[in-house]
Amino acid sequence: MDKLYPILTQMKTSLDELEAIMIEEVNQLNRAQINPVSLQVLADNKSQLLSTIQYYDDMRRQQEQLCRAEAPYPGLGKLFASWQQVSEKVRHSKALNQQVESLLQSHMKKNQHIRKAIEQAGHAGSLYGPAGESSQAPTGRKYNISI
Repeated sequence: MDKLYPILTQMKTSLDELEAIMIEEVNQLNRAQINPVSLQVLADNKSQLLSTIQYYDDMRRQQEQLCRAEAPYPGLGKLFASWQQVSEKVRHSKALNQQVESLLQSHMKKNQHIRKAIEQAGHAGSLYGPAGESSQAPTGRKYNISI
């Protein structure tokens, strides 16, 4: 039972770090132009933290089996309070994740619209061909004058 509290504390600390990363991710995705390098760094850090949280959750489950305890730990004041904090952090992280997903979808739609506009502009009749000649037939009347 005494090993369970430090595990929950580590989980909460990792969730705090994850929350900070996700807030920064939301801030970056709210910008008009995304910096892909810094976004990738955030994604890598987020992935690493998620692995850490999974590790602590596995340890928590093992300790629960050994102690014959189960979350939310009713009647165990310190563990119950710690579990409530972890649960709240998980809910907040889930909300942030949904916000990130929404922002990414928005950026993807914007990029698709831009791509379509570029493709349509590229397919429109161009003034000159690849050899530099005019690609449009001259318009107007042709006169044949002989003297």
